[in-house]
Amino acid sequence: MFNPSLRQAVDDFTALMLPLLEKDLERPWTWKDHDEEGIRFAIFVTLQELRQLAVSLGMHRTQPTQAQHILSQYHAAYMDLQAALLGLSNQDAERIPAEGEWSVQKTYAHILSTELNFTITVRYALEKHRAGAWSPEKPSDADTDRLAGITDDDYLALIKKPLENMLTYHRELHRVILAEFSSITDRELELPSTFWEETRFPIRHRLHRYEAHFVQHTVQIDKTLAAIGLAHPESKRLLRKVYAALAEAEGMMIGAESMDDAAIIGTASSISERIQEIRSLL
Repeated sequence: MFNPSLRQAVDDFTALMLPLLEKDLERPWTWKDHDEEGIRFAIFVTLQELRQLAVSLGMHRTQPTQAQHILSQYHAAYMDLQAALLGLSNQDAERIPAEGEWSVQKTYAHILSTELNFTITVRYALEKHRAGAWSPEKPSDADTDRLAGITDDDYLALIKKPLENMLTYHRELHRVILAEFSSITDRELELPSTFWEETRFPIRHRLHRYEAHFVQHTVQIDKTLAAIGLAHPESKRLLRKVYAALAEAEGMMIGAESMDDAAIIGTASSISERIQEIRSLL
């Protein structure tokens, strides 16, 4: 679904820029007629290129379905969550800001657990509706285990491991959700689903909950990092905007039958060339 060269280029750019202090960002660097803002300006150039890529991809793809649009919003929230964690060590992820409060590690375990439950709910509703056998009852324990794609024992083992293990697992889960649910039709969005509530919310509501839940706990993580003395430096704040731009471009790829690969590869190449240029200055 996503072009790996683009993601790799942004990851490499992030790895280069994230450790830089403000004095490093102020080192001289020239881009065309811009020569007064230093290396910092490379972040803005990269941001603009990714935003332009999103515009270009949007112009050359078929109109996304409502589900694909919702999933692009979910993807943007996922990418912001990942950006909030840039540079965070496994050790710092386990630090508790105050007695009775959650570490980043515990917060992320909750995010994963909830995401799995959302996914089970949507999968069960779709499975039953598509088979013409939907009823308002909750899925059985056996159905829950089958639809989760991970056993309780494996999940409990996962959340006890370092944060990087959860991030790796979540990356694949996120990819599967985008691919699997991008085929949901407009009609299916209005069909009822069953979770813990008495209200049988439509599948549309369930898809929007992914993003809303991410936003809730990304803010919580931001507060936790500030409380343990790891408030975001300038480089991380700026790179978070780059991640948002990448998310918009990738959001245009969700469910697309074809993509402008030349534009994607061209953007990736431009970012990679910029990395080499800046690396030579550091």
